[in-house]
Amino acid sequence: VLCSDGNQQIRRGMAMPLRAAGYDVVSTNDASAALYELHGEEPFDLLLADIKMPGMSGLELARRAREVDPAMAVIIMTGHASFENLQQAVRRGVADFLSKPFELEELRLAVDQALHKRQILQDNLRLRAVELLLHSSEAVNATLNQQELGQIILQMALLHAPCRTGFLTLTDHNRRLGEALSSSQTWALEEYGRMMTLQAYRRGQPVIIDGSEVLCSDGNQQIRRGMAMPLRAQNEVVGVLLLCDDRAEMLRTGTQEIITLLANQAGIALHNAHLYGRLQDTNQRLTEFDRLKSEFIAIASHELRTPLSIVLGYAMMVREESEGEQREYAGRVLESAQQIKEIVDDMVNLRHLEMQQTRLQLGQCDLRDLVQSAVERRAPMAQAKNHMVTTSLPDESVAFMADGEKVLLVLGHLLTNAMKFTPTGGTIQLTAAVWPRSTLLNAMSHGLVPADGLLPTSEPEGEFWVVWHVQDNGIGIAAKEVSRIFDRFYQVADSLTREQGGTGLGLAIVKELIELQGGTIWVASTEGRGSTFSFAIPYQSA
Repeated sequence: VLCSDGNQQIRRGMAMPLRAAGYDVVSTNDASAALYELHGEEPFDLLLADIKMPGMSGLELARRAREVDPAMAVIIMTGHASFENLQQAVRRGVADFLSKPFELEELRLAVDQALHKRQILQDNLRLRAVELLLHSSEAVNATLNQQELGQIILQMALLHAPCRTGFLTLTDHNRRLGEALSSSQTWALEEYGRMMTLQAYRRGQPVIIDGSEVLCSDGNQQIRRGMAMPLRAQNEVVGVLLLCDDRAEMLRTGTQEIITLLANQAGIALHNAHLYGRLQDTNQRLTEFDRLKSEFIAIASHELRTPLSIVLGYAMMVREESEGEQREYAGRVLESAQQIKEIVDDMVNLRHLEMQQTRLQLGQCDLRDLVQSAVERRAPMAQAKNHMVTTSLPDESVAFMADGEKVLLVLGHLLTNAMKFTPTGGTIQLTAAVWPRSTLLNAMSHGLVPADGLLPTSEPEGEFWVVWHVQDNGIGIAAKEVSRIFDRFYQVADSLTREQGGTGLGLAIVKELIELQGGTIWVASTEGRGSTFSFAIPYQSA
């Protein structure tokens, strides 16, 4: 409470009971001293002023006080109350009149009522501030461009705080402060302003600057008063907002509260914009990496095919014309060259799928013939590991339209995978049938897709579907790995310690070839007990 009265006894008579009631009281004997206190660092909630004082009336002092703090409560004391004085008091926002002489109880009651009105006024001001901040939040969150966002933050700050100009300094990816953005081209940030900005950044707390050195200038004017507010996000300072003005109003508690709220919003928005920028950069690098990878695959596969064809040709010729150990050696060379050919073929297929150059060659297919061809092509591998490969097929012949070579390629990859990850002497079963859509949906949701399985890549919509299952009793797949097995270049085992070889492209190619034919693929697996890979394509009658 600030008491201003030319009579020392009246000042003392007011200060003692107010202090006894728990108020902090500062007394002055004239309006000039009261104004000095009002512009000091400590804010006041209530002004008690005599209507007649040397140099300036209490009503004028009330007006000046409300300029400093629009929510300040004011009580005017007078020994000569008049209707004219009452009108002027109301215009200046005076909360109450005390006619001299007054009782201490009257003083206490007037102070309590005035402070209650102040609280209501403060609440109203905060509500209006929150409403403005809500609109500011919408504006701040409307862009993810950091430069645009910086200018919006400056505009919002000048809207909420009574200041002449402002500067926003953001941190870069190395957490260093960059160049300051200015709210006006005419105002320039001086060295002391940069020092105060750096101080607020390092402390992580607001810094109040009041009349020491020049913060900023526009050639004709200089400002020495301001507030440096750090913008925080996730316990990290992402920038500093420096507001400058030659008046003391902006340094008041209410203004600081509003700017703090805006700074919190701005910090989060800047942090999101920074993350978005990093994400864009990462996406650009990944796009470039993907392009380079595709080019490498195209060049490598093209350059490998010609010498590989020569190696395969000569290896086959040497094996046919040799006997004993030489024939065995040539067979091993041929087997290794064939493995390289399969890798190159995978790379070519992936390249064609990426470039959308793969076209379906639909023709009449027989379900039994496709299954038998797929098993026969993998027979040498099955014999090498003593696998028992069984098939389960419909009793009657089933003819349908499909790209037979691509279905064989899918079956070949799935059988190869099953054989790779099934121990010697294990069993592998290949099942094929035509199912109604209802049966397929039921199978997907009951039994064939347990909790640790991968759901189908799409929901079947056709009336009938051709369905294949490749089931093994191998090592199975850990639940945490299942969701990634169709990713390109992904392998379940550690690439440095795995024993089965391969590039990690097979299942990715399988998935894309099936989806190219309008089909869907899913897997059910239990670690240590085996896996069942299933896929289905729409049935088209031949």
